[in-house]
Amino acid sequence: MKDFFHRYSYSIVKMFVNQFAISIFGTMLAMATSAAQNDVLTLIVSIFAILFYLFLIYTMIWEIGAKDKISVDAGKKQYRPMTGLYMALFASIPNFILALLYSIGYPFMATQTWAGNMNFIVRLFTVILEGMYLGVTMVLPFGAEVKLNVLWWPYYLMIVPLLVTSFLAYYLGHKDFRFTALFMSKKNEQTKK
Repeated sequence: MKDFFHRYSYSIVKMFVNQFAISIFGTMLAMATSAAQNDVLTLIVSIFAILFYLFLIYTMIWEIGAKDKISVDAGKKQYRPMTGLYMALFASIPNFILALLYSIGYPFMATQTWAGNMNFIVRLFTVILEGMYLGVTMVLPFGAEVKLNVLWWPYYLMIVPLLVTSFLAYYLGHKDFRFTALFMSKKNEQTKK
């Protein structure tokens, strides 16, 4: 574990910093489009911010997987396919804490003042750390007129795309597989004809 943190701590912090930066970006876009009262535009812009965030994480973790492949092939290091997932889990610790705090206070929100205050503060920090999801949770309803941003379980779901993207990026980086290669090979075949 000590070796893991020594090797990947900078990347974990960088993942968190990327999340914070894109969160501010996503929050500003969601606020601008929601002020225009255009739910479709808010949803589109929020999905764009999420995809941009996941693309940044994907390219960063892919490069780490590709670099680790060199060490593994040289016999300097053991192959650990879960490395990308572990990095994402450590980078998501603040997200897990926010989701847990919101879940604890959620059942008591309507009856207890402390729970309402705590959930207000948690939602504020969620906007700061997970703002790229703000437009989606503000627009999409769950049931009869209940938006996703007031429920407890979407706070856990917001973590899943990062975990999946990090796992796939590390695995594909280690296998030296690029999605652009799919398009390049078709283009090369067409130019040869």
